[in-house]
Formats: sequence, C-alpha cells, structure tokens
Amino acid sequence: MKNEYLNSEEAQQIIVALSEKIAPLLVEGRTYHFEALKTAYGSSRGRIYFYENGIRHSSYYSEKYTPEEIIAHIIPIDACNLFKLSDFFPEHSKIKYTFKKGELINAEKYTIPMLLESIKENTISTLRKLSDCDDLASSYKAEALFHFKKEADEIGMFTDVTYYYDDQISSFDHFGQKEDILSIYHQLEEKIERLYFIYENDTIKAKTDPAFETYGLELLTVAQIELDPDYKKRKEASEECKKQRHAFFNSLGKLEDRIIYLRVDDSNHSWPGSSSTHNSCTMRVIYAPESTILITDGLSDIYSNPDEDGDLEYNGIGAELYMEFHGAIPYEVIHEHFAVALINRTSQMAIGQGNFKPLMEDHGEAPIQFSEKSVELWVNKENNANQDLSSFLTPKDFIEEDGFVVLLGVASQTVPQKLQLNLEEILLVSIKPVSKKWQTATHLRNPDREAAKESIQSIVKEFKDKGEWNLVPLTYQDEYRKNDADLSMTLTPIFPF
Repeated sequence: MKNEYLNSEEAQQIIVALSEKIAPLLVEGRTYHFEALKTAYGSSRGRIYFYENGIRHSSYYSEKYTPEEIIAHIIPIDACNLFKLSDFFPEHSKIKYTFKKGELINAEKYTIPMLLESIKENTISTLRKLSDCDDLASSYKAEALFHFKKEADEIGMFTDVTYYYDDQISSFDHFGQKEDILSIYHQLEEKIERLYFIYENDTIKAKTDPAFETYGLELLTVAQIELDPDYKKRKEASEECKKQRHAFFNSLGKLEDRIIYLRVDDSNHSWPGSSSTHNSCTMRVIYAPESTILITDGLSDIYSNPDEDGDLEYNGIGAELYMEFHGAIPYEVIHEHFAVALINRTSQMAIGQGNFKPLMEDHGEAPIQFSEKSVELWVNKENNANQDLSSFLTPKDFIEEDGFVVLLGVASQTVPQKLQLNLEEILLVSIKPVSKKWQTATHLRNPDREAAKESIQSIVKEFKDKGEWNLVPLTYQDEYRKNDADLSMTLTPIFPF
C-alpha cells in the first residue's frame, strides 16, 4: 500500500515483511483491524478484532466465539508487532490497520470524516447503554461542547455532553474517545477554541470556532448546551468554588499566571475534580509582600463524581496544602523545587486518609515522616524531575534513618488557617521540615502520645520564638553544589536565621 506516510522504500519493505510474517496466522474470509495512536511519547494501540460475514468479533464481544478462542487466535498475530508502522506517521495521528489473508497490510491515518464516524459509533453505544435498548428511537439525540486549553505539554478538554433518550436527559463531562477528539483538534492545527457535536436522526455533525469550511465544519454559534439539573448544579458549584478560592489567592498577593500541572497517574489517588480529559491536579505560586507561597489548587474542588458527594456537602477533602518561602522566589526556580514533589506526596497522603480535615482539626499540628524514596520527583507535566531531597535538607540536621519529618499545620503570619468556600470551611495547611533533634524516642517518636504532643508544641514554640513560624528557606544547605552543568536551579540560603 502507498500513501503519503508509507511511500518510502523502508516503509514498503516493512509492510511486505510483516504481511508475509502474519499470512500463516490469518483465516480466509476474515478482515482484521486495530487502531493505533501515535503520540510524542511513542505509539499505543487497541486489541485486534475481525469481521466475518459482516459481523464483528473481538475478545470483548462475539456471538459466535468465546473470548478464549479469540484471544488464542489474535495473540500470535499481536506478537508480530504490526503497529511499528505507526513510526512513519506524524504525532497525534490515529491510525487504522486493516489486513486479510493474501493481501498486504493497510495502514491509514484517520481523516475527519472517519473520526466523526468513530465518534458516532461511540455515541450510539452510549445511548444504547443509557436506554438499555439496542434499537434507538428516532428522537434519541446527543450534544457535546468542548473548550480547549493548553496544560503544559498536554491539551485540556473541558466538556459538557447531554444525551436525550426515553423522555430523559443525562449530562456528563466526557464524550466519545479522547483520542478521536484530540485527533480532530490536531488535524485542524490546534487552531480551534471550541468544538461542538450533535447526533440526531442517525447522523453526526460537527461545528468549530473558527469554522473550517474545507473540512465541512461550519462556524459554531452555540455558547452552551442544555444540561440536566443535577449536573448543572454540580458544575455551577464547581465554578463558584474555584472563583472563591482564586479570589482568596489574589487577596494574599500576586497570583502567578503560570500553573504547575502535576503528573498524577493511575497509581495515585485521584484529586476531587478528577477528569479523563483535563488535568485538575495543579499548584499555584503566590507572591505575598514578604514571602512566596506554593499551594495546591484543587484539593478543595467539588467532587466530579456524584458517588463521592451526592448531596454537594463538601469542598473536596476540605483542605489545601502549601509551603511558604521567605522572600520572592522566581517561578522558574520554584516550579522545579523539591517542595513541588513534597507537597504532591503530602496531598496523596491526605487524600488517602479519607478524613484528613477532621484529623487535622483534632490534632492542630501533625508530624508526618517520609523516606526520600517515597517522594516521587517526576510530578511536573513539563517532564522535568524536581530537585531531590539533597537540594533542600541537610542530612546532618534533618535526615534520621533515611527519613525526614515535616510538621503540618504550623500557623502563618500571611495565610489564615481556615477559609470559607461555597460549601464548607476548609483548612489551609502549611508544611515545614522538622530538624533531626526532635526525631527521637523522647520527642516525636515517643510511644507516649501525650509526651509526643508536648514535643510538637515545643517545636511550634521554637519556630515562633525564632521568628520563623511556618516559613522555610529555599534550601537549608550552607553551600550547595551538584555535578550537573545544566542545572537551571540556583540554590542559595536566603532565610535570615
């Protein structure tokens, strides 16, 4: 097969070699397919499925074959690494592979009409699940409205979608397959701000802002779509929460426009406003008159999943976490600081507790111990690892048995300890390292809880007596050197002890 991506001699040789390799594994009369996605990080692809006598069969569903029979058939084909042809396609391509016995493999980039057809199939499938009916009535309909926003190295898609069926409407914040929407976005050279779909009468149409007439995409004039009341109420509460929180951030000082997006994956706890189409796990930098505040921006979001807060009672986990540095620290330095990784790990601990707010209210201040290995450094969406622990703490003063301790909840002279948001009053919890002298069996490690609590009060008193309060320096090192000529982060001790 020849096309603009596979017309090189190298590509053609690979096609012939792969076709010959899989030929003995294929069954006459079957047409095989799978889809692949080419990204900046490589290629991924879905499972192989096939059509036989016009009927689709896959390991997920087949009326004729068991999943075990299909898996046994496609695994040897899978092992041939057919998707290596994806290397010849540009980034952000969705690619459809087609092959059958006796013919060369065909791989083609999805066009916008093909993507629309894929979105249509997904919409029909969703309507069938919602209505619990295979034969859709002519009145069944779906609308989806997307807004796009650059989020570090990714594209955030803010989505409203409403399905109409059986005299009901249901709204969600996801629609179709993410890769289909992003493929359309990138095929239009990232020049669209909004994208709209409407499915009705077994037809799907798309409109964009601005219009792309060469692709048959008319100008989008719809500003919003109808939403079911429960979804609309949650959406409005979410927007009000963020509005109030950001107004508070601005009241503390100058809020840095640039957002720190965190790489929170499936192995971590989801933040309350989690989404599969945009990143709700963020931090912000605030320049107060005499300090720089690095604070989470989303732990107090409204839960996007109604199952977690059906009655809209909570602002997320009821807290935001922060670290406050003395002086003005440039954004370029702060976003690579170990504090980003440390606050992220503390947020994971807080979410995992399940009752973080009442625990903090009961304790006032609480010590948390970490090992260096437990703090994941790869948390920035820019794919840069945050500086390691040695750039921040001195082993002789802070590291005890390969661990260090931070104290949560030390009062600030800049940030109040509580903030009233739209649903509840949340806590603003500071994070500050504790020196090694307190990490002993007679102090914080004391099995006597009352004695340990007295140690905490002594630590807090010491912080206040020294005039430190919750403030931390950019680094506790007297002198910092690193064998990295490309180190962009200049670390100097600036706290006036």
